[in-house]
Amino acid sequence: MKRILFAAILTSLTAISTAADKPPQASAVAVQESEAIVELVSIDRKTRHATVRGPTGATFTFVVPAEAQNLDRVKPGDKFKARYTEALALSLNKGGVASESGGRTVKVAPKGGTPGGTIVQTKQITALITAIDRPTRTITVQGPQKNEMALKVADEVKSFDDMAVGDTIGITYVEAVALQMMAEGGSAKSDAKK
Repeated sequence: MKRILFAAILTSLTAISTAADKPPQASAVAVQESEAIVELVSIDRKTRHATVRGPTGATFTFVVPAEAQNLDRVKPGDKFKARYTEALALSLNKGGVASESGGRTVKVAPKGGTPGGTIVQTKQITALITAIDRPTRTITVQGPQKNEMALKVADEVKSFDDMAVGDTIGITYVEAVALQMMAEGGSAKSDAKK
């Protein structure tokens, strides 16, 4: 499960460098991960809404993707190993145009298999730098819908001096969730044939 999740994230993040005509001039990546055992509190099979409770007692409701085929095999009280990963990549590119794209990848257990799966959602935005105020370290960027936003650039960003009007900033955001049903004894179930 971990390899599939990381492979999907790496594939999504590499799109940031291939989306531009030239390799990025500067880039940064931030990744945050968490893992927990969650318990299914309720499931509405008609609307496909599932509510789980985490280790702190907090609940979270989500929609089970239509691709999931094993809802008939889960019931309140079932436990799942859950992994949540967020990744954000930023890049500065010479030239380019404002754009937006996204995608979603769903991988689920086969019908009759152990319930679980992985969902990876990716959003990519390229914003055009339309103004730079060097004394205040502020840039103005224009998104794909022509909306403008002023952004303060942190002192730690060394490539600020290399930024120019007409450059683009690429942002790729990846969110991935993986769930795997656990056996009664507490370990993740496996569909492997022995």
